[in-house]
Amino acid sequence: MEQRALELSHRLSEMSGDDPIQLIDYNESLEPVELETDAQKSYNDLPGPVVEPLPLPVEDPEPETPTVYQSEVSRITPTSQQRKGDYYFMPFVGVSFSSSTTYSFATENNNFEDDLPGAWGNSVGLSSGLRFNNWLLYGRLAYQHHEFNTNSFRNDSEIEVIASGIEESFAATIGGGYTITLTEKLSTNGTIGVGFAFRKNTFDSQFYNGTEYAFLISDDQSSLVFTYDFSMGFEYLFANNYSARLGYRLLGLTSNESFEGSFQHLIELGVGANF
Repeated sequence: MEQRALELSHRLSEMSGDDPIQLIDYNESLEPVELETDAQKSYNDLPGPVVEPLPLPVEDPEPETPTVYQSEVSRITPTSQQRKGDYYFMPFVGVSFSSSTTYSFATENNNFEDDLPGAWGNSVGLSSGLRFNNWLLYGRLAYQHHEFNTNSFRNDSEIEVIASGIEESFAATIGGGYTITLTEKLSTNGTIGVGFAFRKNTFDSQFYNGTEYAFLISDDQSSLVFTYDFSMGFEYLFANNYSARLGYRLLGLTSNESFEGSFQHLIELGVGANF
């Protein structure tokens, strides 16, 4: 068909004098037609404004859940210093029981050694101290008075002897301790102290001469001795600045010349002020 169309076009061109139709190049027909002018091309090549890309839509952030911290400490216990104050001043009285003490003496013809059993006594004193949190530093002045029970024994000559005695001591000690809070007002504490005491002992004895007891010997000795004590007790804060204490104290005294060392067991009751 295409060949016949070309032949027909050639014959017609011979008759009319026009150019015959040429063969169509399909590849050339598919090329884009240049419609733009040179001026349009120059305008298109000019640098234009920078076109920024449109911003992407931003989603609203989810509300943050607040972090809640829970303390492991449910209650903070105030220290003894915070509850009562920095200082205290407390007078006290007490009852006591003394251990036995041994007294040795000699005469021209006989040697005596008597073990005097302890008896009930009493004490009075004053204590003051300084608090550091739950720690305690204190000073103590006290007077103790004890009697020894009458004791019957036989000397080297098998003579029956009845003996009795008295012990007095004035002690000054310093020490420290620690307080443990039990409730808002009640606490317990323990202390240890050392110091010196002026110790005085008397000894009186009589012997049986077959018909009655007669005077044998009387002795009075005193000296400065070393003392130490350990105590524990309970303290109750019954008012803002006042407290009461009930406690036990073990007081030790070293030997006084012819008298051996002794121990005293004291039950003390004190009422004092805090500031």
